[in-house]
Amino acid sequence: MIKAKNIYKSFGELEVLSGLSFEVQQGEVISIIGPSGSGKSTLLRSLIGLEKIDSGELYIEGVSVKESGKKAYEKMGMVFQGFNLFPHKTVMDNLIEAPIVVKGEKKAKVKKRAVKLLKKVGLYDKKDSYPVQLSGGQKQRVAIARALAMEPDIMLFDEPTSSLDPELVGEVLTVIRDLAAENITMLVVTHEMGFARDVSDRVIFMDHGEIVSDTIPEKIFVSPESERIQSFLTKILSQNDSSH
Repeated sequence: MIKAKNIYKSFGELEVLSGLSFEVQQGEVISIIGPSGSGKSTLLRSLIGLEKIDSGELYIEGVSVKESGKKAYEKMGMVFQGFNLFPHKTVMDNLIEAPIVVKGEKKAKVKKRAVKLLKKVGLYDKKDSYPVQLSGGQKQRVAIARALAMEPDIMLFDEPTSSLDPELVGEVLTVIRDLAAENITMLVVTHEMGFARDVSDRVIFMDHGEIVSDTIPEKIFVSPESERIQSFLTKILSQNDSSH
């Protein structure tokens, strides 16, 4: 589904991605973990074309990003930390806007799909509400439904729970877990180690713009390959304990 070869990205003098290479197979759920500033969000933003890579090869479903430009990104949806909903539109209108405007779909067809998606994320009763009337967890669930309304083959999540109160994290993770069970290909940047351990097929550990480890969850969490990973996990798990 995704093939990245030698991806480099700098902002000015700062090299944020240092020659990353990896592949993502259909239906895989991959959690990307690592300290702040390790390049995780930049990696996702580069995969979906929000950041332009400086060099390297990127293929989305076999299509070269270099050759096809925007077309390659159409198969992906992204959910951000900050929801990014249109504040002046209702929940329903947030969902149907892009399929109608971007893909030129008929409103009736899109609306039907939006109703299904809102039921799926447990928010059909909020279809006429505005984002300001929703909790953070509800906003994020709407944002997930909105990304799914474009019928992507690949979903990217950039720390989808990091701006939520601890008690709202669970409701969003439940939705993402349900999607994982449906075999949707997903890349999830997360600080939720329990989620990464239980739901992922693979866990990628990044540090200083490099992939330090790319392996099955058991390996990273039970017998981490390096001191760097060990100390990161110890630190983050103690932070998680203190916040619950």
